[in-house]
Amino acid sequence: MKFEIKHLPQKLDDVVFADAVVAQTLNEYANNMRDKSLLLYGPKGSGKSVSAQIVLKTMMGAAAQPGLTDPLHANSFAEKHGSFDLVLQTWSAQLMMGAKHGCVIFDELDQFTLAMQNKFRSFIDCYQSGYVIATTNNLHLIDGPLQDRFRCLFVEYPSVLQWVPRVIQVMRSENIELTTEQAACLLNNFEGSGRKLNDWLEDYILSIKARTAATGGDLSIAPLTITKQASTLGTANKGGQPCQN
Repeated sequence: MKFEIKHLPQKLDDVVFADAVVAQTLNEYANNMRDKSLLLYGPKGSGKSVSAQIVLKTMMGAAAQPGLTDPLHANSFAEKHGSFDLVLQTWSAQLMMGAKHGCVIFDELDQFTLAMQNKFRSFIDCYQSGYVIATTNNLHLIDGPLQDRFRCLFVEYPSVLQWVPRVIQVMRSENIELTTEQAACLLNNFEGSGRKLNDWLEDYILSIKARTAATGGDLSIAPLTITKQASTLGTANKGGQPCQN
């Protein structure tokens, strides 16, 4: 199994958010407490798409069947469809399956042309049997009147310290136990998205396991050595200074 798939968040508690308000709002959607269309915007890899999918599957419960919760990509959708009848059909099927609200995901909403955005705005105004969760990296490319139909929520990159619990969780699943301090040390010089974090951790884990196997060590009883090795690797790859634990 691919590393990024193996460690893909399965519930909202697994997703790291920079802002507690974002986490709270998404939990309210997941628990059917909100029903206005939601637009998640922010930089690439900040967790927008995975959060949207978790929210949808959680709120759907037993109605989260294959084909009823698959995200739609705005560009490919527009190439195949001139209307939003498919959305209505999906909402209807979800409601028949027992969902409280119909809901679909549109990723990269900014890739709708202005004409398609205008159609979408009219669709949202006309039909109230469900709502939309959309994502975009480019809020400025979405027409203002369409934005007004959504609850717009900015999803930013977490800080290094906010990533620490996630790092501990991933490393533990790989049989590597780290303290909070050691996890923070491992993130020395890290910047960026959750996708980059996965690459960062995979590099460390492969290197650590290779070195431990070569020396006959035990991953479960050598967290300090492991962290120092990780810090040294980070210095070599990123040009920073290693932590001193």
